[in-house]
Amino acid sequence: MVGNAQSNDAVTRQMPTSASPTIPRNMTDETIQIKRYPNRRFYARNTSKYVSLPEIEEMVRAGQTVDVRDSQTGDDITHLVLTQIIMDRQPEKIALFPIEMLHSIVRSNDMMTEFLRDYFRHSLTYLEYLKQHGTSVKGLANPVHWVKAWLDGFRQANDDAQGLPAGENEAPGEAELAERIAELEARIRQLETAKE
Repeated sequence: MVGNAQSNDAVTRQMPTSASPTIPRNMTDETIQIKRYPNRRFYARNTSKYVSLPEIEEMVRAGQTVDVRDSQTGDDITHLVLTQIIMDRQPEKIALFPIEMLHSIVRSNDMMTEFLRDYFRHSLTYLEYLKQHGTSVKGLANPVHWVKAWLDGFRQANDDAQGLPAGENEAPGEAELAERIAELEARIRQLETAKE
């Protein structure tokens, strides 16, 4: 009975504000759990009501993170829903992907798909860097700085995966970065050759 009282209190605290019917107050750090039912309706657990794609878009634009699951299988379909939002509601953003890249994605084999997945995942490091430091940081136009930020994020992910303490490895110098760039270029050439 006490557990129910506590969960009712949690629901009461998460009631939506009048300004936005779908975005609860003080929930910016929490992931919003959404289920998609066979009738293609979406149910947001945080507000205990059905939401539309425009409302999910509003949540994401407001800084929320959503986790969308299929109600029958439990499969994570977040990427499908976000892609649908971009295609249906923000088609101009598809132009962010060069046509050549879209061709490469469609043609990619398993090895190339894994490379592209890693590439996009690590590209988020650069976006996080911009978020933390702003776009006015000097030197961002220099590709070496971008690659350094990307490799730092890659190293941090590897350190986390191996359980190493943060900052154990020293930041690479420009010579080491040039060597790593050459290794990445060689790897890309190898993947392109394997694709053919």
